[in-house]
Amino acid sequence: MKKLLGLLVLLSTAAFSRELTLESAIDLALENGKTIKTSELSKENAKLNVRRAFKTALPTVTYNGQYQKAEHTNRNMLDIVESDGTTGIGAKSGYTQTIGLYQPLFRGGAITGGILGAEASRNMADIYLLSEKRDVRLDIIALYSSIINFEKDLTVLETSRKELQARYDKQSEQLNLRLVTKADLLKTEYSILDLEAQITGTKTNLEIAKKDLKLKLMIPNNEEITLKDFQVPENLTSGIDFGKDLDQALTNSLSAKLAVNKVNYAAAEKVVARSSLLPQVDAFATYGTSKESHHFDNSFDNAEWRGGVSVKWDVFSFGSGIDEYNVAKNNENIESINQELTSDNIKLSVTKNYRELIRLQQLRDSRNKALEAATENFNIDTERYNAGLISTVDYLLSESQYRQAAVDYNSAVLNYYVAFEKYRSSLI
Repeated sequence: MKKLLGLLVLLSTAAFSRELTLESAIDLALENGKTIKTSELSKENAKLNVRRAFKTALPTVTYNGQYQKAEHTNRNMLDIVESDGTTGIGAKSGYTQTIGLYQPLFRGGAITGGILGAEASRNMADIYLLSEKRDVRLDIIALYSSIINFEKDLTVLETSRKELQARYDKQSEQLNLRLVTKADLLKTEYSILDLEAQITGTKTNLEIAKKDLKLKLMIPNNEEITLKDFQVPENLTSGIDFGKDLDQALTNSLSAKLAVNKVNYAAAEKVVARSSLLPQVDAFATYGTSKESHHFDNSFDNAEWRGGVSVKWDVFSFGSGIDEYNVAKNNENIESINQELTSDNIKLSVTKNYRELIRLQQLRDSRNKALEAATENFNIDTERYNAGLISTVDYLLSESQYRQAAVDYNSAVLNYYVAFEKYRSSLI
């Protein structure tokens, strides 16, 4: 029975535990991210708006029906035909109804501008979706790397605590034999307590980071996750051609394409605004009654076909149409200026990210040498301390330097990798 219960507990724990790799975490974020889902819906709306813009150039069929009552009963309606076929006397109520086919002939560029604006808006929605996926990927890489970093730091700190605890237990025995002083024991005890505080802080950071990752991946909070470590290549900058990358970013990056489409959208808005200054011409064909009929049935019986061309032109509106056009014209100039600013920002961002990548590669190499030196020094000092050649203070200092060198190196490696991904993202 106990074995069965133990098996059930083990299976229950396994059911609520998941092992993640960096690639699988990125895939989950791209699949379940709420911001990506909203961007996908915006993209779908943009596609529908393009279809709607094209349909404004197509004919429409409209039905108009009306029943109205007049104020005075002596109103003459000579066209009224009674049910027996005789002409009736005017009354204060009547019916009209028509069904018509309307085809836009000229809109002053409003239809073309609407289509161009909708297409530019659709392109921007596509770019926003790709940008969101790019940013989510980079965010997951940074968060995943920070968790790996916390776990490696925790391993270093807990290993150091075991070493110091063993040293403390040995010193306690040596104190009874008066081989060490009380001060030596207190210094080791202080180092252990300080180390406990660092472990507690690292565990807290690790717990918060994992909660954040589960939230972004839409993983239930009660499900345990285990992150698999990954290897960072030694020389990530070996295949980088900075000049070529910068040219590519200035022409083909998402930021550059977004700036171009914003200019196109503003230009389309200017075309639409200019159309309000021009006449609107429609061809139409209607079937129905244009005059009121006293009986509803007669509004069908007396229907007739009509057709022609209608022109509508707002000749005077106190200059509001001109003001609207000038605003659209200024917006186009603003987006053109913003496009130049975008190019400047791309140059600055790519250059900054590249320089930071080079710096962190150099820092990674220096931290690696520092760890090698600290490890060698700690091994030597451990032997010298055991032989009674150095004091407890010197030993604890050497151990602390080794521990910090290991933590610094782990951080430098993962920061180097994140910087490489950030540089790549600035080119997309």
